[in-house]
Amino acid sequence: ATTEIYTLSLRDALPILFGIIILTFGLWVGESAGELKYGELRLGAHGNYINPKDSDFEHVFGYGAIAKYKFTDTLGIEMGVDYFRWSLDEGDVEMPYSSAPGPVYYKEVDRVYPIYFTAMIFAPIMEQNARGYLGLGAGYYQVDSDIDGHYDVVVDDNTYPFTITGKVTGQWSVHAAVGADFMLSQHIFLNVEARYVITHLDREQTHSNPEKGSITVKDEVDFDNWQIRAGLEYSF
Repeated sequence: ATTEIYTLSLRDALPILFGIIILTFGLWVGESAGELKYGELRLGAHGNYINPKDSDFEHVFGYGAIAKYKFTDTLGIEMGVDYFRWSLDEGDVEMPYSSAPGPVYYKEVDRVYPIYFTAMIFAPIMEQNARGYLGLGAGYYQVDSDIDGHYDVVVDDNTYPFTITGKVTGQWSVHAAVGADFMLSQHIFLNVEARYVITHLDREQTHSNPEKGSITVKDEVDFDNWQIRAGLEYSF
C-alpha cells in the first residue's frame, strides 16, 4: 500500500512541478517569449560523488555528460545522463527464505544510468567570471542488474539447493540543485554543483529449487541521495 501511494503522488506531482517552474521563469524574466534572446550552448563532462541515505548502499563515484542551454542571462536548461556501478553481497541485502544453517552466497552488480532534466535560474552577475544558480528537475533511474546466488535448505535431513536470480528496476526521480559556473577562458567553464535526489529502486528476487518450486520476493529500496558534481563545459 505504501509503494502505490508514493508512486501515484510522485507522478501526479510532476506536471505541477513543471508548471511552477514555467510560471516562475515567466515572472523572473518579465518579458514575453518572443522577446527572449537566445544564449549559448554548452557541452560538458563531470565526475560525481553519490552518498545514498537510509539504505545499505555505500557511497560511490561515477561520471556523466550534459548539454546545457542558456536562453538568457538568468534562465537555462540542462539535460544529462550519469553512470554509477556498485556491487552488493549477502550482507548488504535482506535475504528472505534463507533460513538454512549453511552459508548463503549472493552477488548483485548494478549499473545505473540516471537520465534527467533540470530547469535553472542563474543569479545576476556579481562577479565577472562566476555565476551561481538554483536548479529544479526530474529524471528516471535506468538500472541494468545482474543477480546471482545460492544456498541450501535442509528439510528432514534432505538438502535442497536453492538458486537466486532477479532484477533491479529504477523509478522516476525529482531533484533540487545549487551550483556555480566559473569562466576559465572564453569557451571553457568549470561547473560545481550539489544536488539532492528523491527516488526509489525496486528489487525482485526469485528463489527456486527444481523439487520445491520457486517464490518471488519484491521490495522497494529508498534511494534518496546527495550528490556532489564537478566538471568542465565547452561553450559554443
